[in-house]
Amino acid sequence: MNKREKTLITTLFGVAFLIVNIFLFTSYQAGMQKKRSQLGNGAKQLKQMEQDLAVWESQAQDVEWLSNNQPGLGVHGNIGADLVKETVTIAQRHGVVLSGLPSPLPADNEEFGVYRSARVKVKANAMDDQLYKWLTDLQDPARSRSITSLKIAPNRDDKARVDCELEVAQWFTPQLQEEVGEEVSDSN
Repeated sequence: MNKREKTLITTLFGVAFLIVNIFLFTSYQAGMQKKRSQLGNGAKQLKQMEQDLAVWESQAQDVEWLSNNQPGLGVHGNIGADLVKETVTIAQRHGVVLSGLPSPLPADNEEFGVYRSARVKVKANAMDDQLYKWLTDLQDPARSRSITSLKIAPNRDDKARVDCELEVAQWFTPQLQEEVGEEVSDSN
């Protein structure tokens, strides 16, 4: 082999070596960029999962409480009637004077989900402490009952008393029509 052939082979090997290194370097860079992108996406997913876990942990007690205090089965009319009786009984217990019987409100057809509510509207007059005790007894989350609207104003005639208008809701799981029909036929 003469000197020119040796130089040509050396040059070809040098160029081939350079091309292979450039190819390997660009492949390495592309692979690293892909891994960085995957790592960034993984970090974002991990952060989102940590946030979701924190939200879930903050709501876990609420979910557990709700699973232990499920609203009972019922029909809107029956639940509303029971709520009227309960409202009157609690008012009498605390010396609250009602302005007539509590009036049941019609069923809200726009409610959806597992639970429904029966609501009654009540007007009352009482001393401050009587009113607060009555309101405290009416607001009973363990029995799925809540005060959803409340207006309190001083009484015009007696400054020691207050007038109150409120709406009380009792949450329940609606009973299927077939179950209601079975209960009616069973009672006959």
